Amino acid sequence: MASKEVKIDFCEDDNKFDECNALVLPGKKIKPTKSKNKLNNVEKKVVLSKKKRKKLEKILERKNKKLNRTKLISDLKEFQVKEKQYDLMPSTSVIQTAGRKRINDLIKLYNVINVNEENGEKPNFDHRKLKIPKINLKCNEKNFNRRVKNTKDLNVVGLEMSSEDEEEEEESADETKSSCSDSDHETESTEKCVNNESEKKEVTVVPKVEEKVISTPKVEIKKEIKKSVYLTVNRVEEIQNRRLKLPILTEEHRIMEEIMYNPVVIICGETGSGKTTQVPQFLYEGGYTMNGKMIGITEPRRVAAISMAKRVAHELNLTLNEVSYQIRFDGTVTDKTMIKFMTDGILMKEIQHDFLLRKYSAIVIDEAHERSLYSDILIGFLSRVVKTRQKQGDPLKLIIMSATLRVEDFTENKKLFIETPPVIKIDARQFPVSVHFSKRTNPNYLREAFKKVCKIHSSLPPGGILVFLTGRQEVNSLCRMLKEKFPFNNISKETVDKEGNVDEKSSEENVPIKDEKQNSSKVPMVNLDCYSVEPTESERIMDDLDYSDDEFDKENLSEDEFDYDDEEMNGVTTDEPLYCLPLYSMLPNHKQALVFKNPPPGCRLCVIATNVAETSLTIPNIKYVIDTGKIKNKVFDTITGISTFIVEWTSKASADQRAGRAGRTSAGHCYRLYSSAVYNDQFKKYSIPEILAKPIDDLMLQMKAIGIDNVANFPFPSPPKIESLLAAEKRLIFLEALKEENVILKGKKIVRSFISSIGKVMATFPVNPRYSKMLCLSSQSNLLPFTIAIISALTVQEIFIYDEGKQKNAFFSNPLCLQFGDLLAILNAVGAANNEGLSAKFCEHYGLRYSAMVEINKLRMQLSQQIKEINKEANVSTEISQPPNQEQIRLLRQLFLCGFTDHVAKRVPIQIRSNNDDLDENGPVTKKPRSGRYCYQSTEVVCPIFISPHSALSNETPPYVVYHDIFESTKMYMRTIVPIEPEWLPIYASKHCNFSNPLNHPPPRYDEIDDKVKCYRTSTFGPHNWQLPAVESEYPECFDKYRHFALFLLSGNVLKWFDKYSKILITPPIVITKPWAFIQPKVDQIVNALTCNKINSKKALKSKWKSEQSFLLNEYLEWIPESQKEKIRSTWPPTN
Repeated sequence: MASKEVKIDFCEDDNKFDECNALVLPGKKIKPTKSKNKLNNVEKKVVLSKKKRKKLEKILERKNKKLNRTKLISDLKEFQVKEKQYDLMPSTSVIQTAGRKRINDLIKLYNVINVNEENGEKPNFDHRKLKIPKINLKCNEKNFNRRVKNTKDLNVVGLEMSSEDEEEEEESADETKSSCSDSDHETESTEKCVNNESEKKEVTVVPKVEEKVISTPKVEIKKEIKKSVYLTVNRVEEIQNRRLKLPILTEEHRIMEEIMYNPVVIICGETGSGKTTQVPQFLYEGGYTMNGKMIGITEPRRVAAISMAKRVAHELNLTLNEVSYQIRFDGTVTDKTMIKFMTDGILMKEIQHDFLLRKYSAIVIDEAHERSLYSDILIGFLSRVVKTRQKQGDPLKLIIMSATLRVEDFTENKKLFIETPPVIKIDARQFPVSVHFSKRTNPNYLREAFKKVCKIHSSLPPGGILVFLTGRQEVNSLCRMLKEKFPFNNISKETVDKEGNVDEKSSEENVPIKDEKQNSSKVPMVNLDCYSVEPTESERIMDDLDYSDDEFDKENLSEDEFDYDDEEMNGVTTDEPLYCLPLYSMLPNHKQALVFKNPPPGCRLCVIATNVAETSLTIPNIKYVIDTGKIKNKVFDTITGISTFIVEWTSKASADQRAGRAGRTSAGHCYRLYSSAVYNDQFKKYSIPEILAKPIDDLMLQMKAIGIDNVANFPFPSPPKIESLLAAEKRLIFLEALKEENVILKGKKIVRSFISSIGKVMATFPVNPRYSKMLCLSSQSNLLPFTIAIISALTVQEIFIYDEGKQKNAFFSNPLCLQFGDLLAILNAVGAANNEGLSAKFCEHYGLRYSAMVEINKLRMQLSQQIKEINKEANVSTEISQPPNQEQIRLLRQLFLCGFTDHVAKRVPIQIRSNNDDLDENGPVTKKPRSGRYCYQSTEVVCPIFISPHSALSNETPPYVVYHDIFESTKMYMRTIVPIEPEWLPIYASKHCNFSNPLNHPPPRYDEIDDKVKCYRTSTFGPHNWQLPAVESEYPECFDKYRHFALFLLSGNVLKWFDKYSKILITPPIVITKPWAFIQPKVDQIVNALTCNKINSKKALKSKWKSEQSFLLNEYLEWIPESQKEKIRSTWPPTN
């Protein structure tokens, strides 16, 4: 067959793809029938895979983005700043560190830059908004011929592409041309690609793609524009120069930007970075104190709240009325307050009265890494308050500050924060610290600490020493030993002139040296007059720190605690004295402040501290840190509430915090008195949050009072165990602060607890719920002054110093202590100290802790004021002029039982005490106890418990006692014990009793005073089923209760009116109580009438007659003869 030549013509297309598979078609080709062509056309229109559809959508989407981007570039080009003007602009680093004094110069500079050169007019320029001077494009060829000076310039606001756009640009590199000027031509070629690939299919695809392209959001160039506010602060030049050295100052712009555009911000910075003092100042300068709002900062410790408020006020050049603090019993808050430092418990109380905290514009939670109980709860509350305030148009900013990077509990907890808050990491101003581990870990860490201090002081260069120990007793003992090893000598007062000023020259010449003839048993006093501007105050302070005081007695420690080898310490000698200062939470504030002052000339500072010096306070001039690695924790059983102090290894985070103390001012050294193996294997990474380690009764009551009924659904940063929540709820139900009700949830009937009326009153007092219950019940018999004093002392705790030589026995020698227990000794101590005017000498002489007595007095005043606010008619007085009488003692004992119904212990008879290990054929062998004291069996624990040796009842064994708490040491001891009578338990602790049926002998009776039907019942108490004697109580709610009330009503015991007709009744009323009584219709009628209307008291009966005067008339007439019925109808109802 002859074929016709076909000319092959490759048309040059503008498409960027080469035409492939060009075939020469034959001259003649069999054409398909029309029907098949129609079928093929239909199939081509219908068949469209998802893969091809997505591919087409992406191509058109890229085309649309390029169109928008080209238009955007052309618009931005109109506002391009000239190169000369750009060179005149200052960098961001200059703006951040220039200080507020240069703000006027910067404004002038910005105005010069934005002068309109054409008409010479100065536009309205806002120095807070920088114009866009430069465009960052990926296409470098068309960058408007700009010269790029820096790869990253903070003054340049560029058009940043998202990562998805960059990936798409890389994928389509072969599809697009590099020139930005050919964007129009590129768009046409892209359309041709779509046409070539889709052929006739574009008719069905394009409309859907266009809808999607239209609905896609545009690229955001910048965030929502918010007007910034700046307040000018007149700082002292010295303070400003010191602030500029803080690491957090370089992040001020970033921090304020995140706070402006985010409701919650987390700031992580090591101690010393300046976050506690500078972030409140950033907020103040940012205008967060305008419109009558305040900035609130919470601290876990009172010491930190007071010191930080004074520091910030000094730096801002404001008064303490404007930068105030508020702690439990003290505060400087006024109407002028703009910045408020407070403890987390204070803010928790404010939430009860104002849940949305409307008077605050920003809340700063400081030291969040410590995970204190109220800090965790505040974060959970504020996470919801922030959302509510945002919806109401009055935003609240929440700033969480942590000294460690443990923020996963906040950032990864979607129940707490749905949107992950931004985390800002602040690099600390930290000098290098050399960490030295011990080769071996000596269990006697106190002795090792003493040796290490001696070696450092004798051989290493000058620099302060910081030693971390576990408690007050260890701190005081080590201070005393170091004072004896490196004593002070008296300095001649000739160096001090008459005005009290120090002659610097003579002071340098008279450096205190060690007197070889000084008797080591006597510790000489130091005259600080020559070192202080106020000689009288310094002398008084040193008298308070006298180490010859009994609280530094050697007998506090065992004899071998400081038994060191003389040969080992022979070379450890120096003439330079050591200025030792203790630091712990119970130390008075004026003594704690000494660690921040410079030591006397010629002396090395040595601070012996507990873990309070880890994060709350920054001690200056510390170069050497001695870390024992130990910490004393008060461990609670979250179910039973039993507490014990355990000395254990601290966490790795705390150890790192301690080491960081040595690098604040210069390079330092940290000597760890444990090996690296112990650090790696036995140290946990972080400390356990407090909410997981303590009973949460108070917390649950506060949350119920606010309105959170389902506490388990609360957004805790670290949710407590469900067992702890149930145990706390059970204890509050026993205290009647909560009541159980049946509710229907999702079609199911469940039991849920709600706060009761008395629980709402209990929640208003800033004390434990047990004490709140006692306050609510103590308005009788003039008990409020005694109750307030007892509760204040129990809240403060540790009012007695149990050291030998103290005359504490004077408070326990009263014979009434055998009847009243330890509460009488507490009342005697509080009353005596108050009558003596809270004299420090009196407290010291009688073994009372002076700071505790002062705190007790403040708490008494606060509780009295709150009771007056609740009940204005209450006669509340804090004066205890006379001790309680016998009747008041009995009522106070019963009152203490009402607050501690689950803390009852029974003396175990000696006959049942045996050792289970000694068995014979008949069972356990009974043995006498080794100790002369009896042990007690408690309702809380299975193990036997004992009376504390410090109790007034230590030599007595009452049958039943109520205790405040159980403390575990070598044994389990009860503390603050009160003897009780067993017949009180069914009355005041009825929820713990299992009662029998009412006894027939003695028979039930009607009590006119209480207006109740009463009966006698026996009962058992607690889980051990202690058998209790029969006591009279209210008749239980049952059908027989109404039978007996009907009997007493017809007999005339309830109303005297029935008494005159009792003798003419047809049937004696006593038949009502017989088993066969309901055979008679009249008995059934009167009892059913009382039962259906729940009438079992005189009050309820008279109330019913007011609404229905004929109530019980027909039923009563059935008992009356016909001759008397008309008379009774005329006088009914017998309300008179």
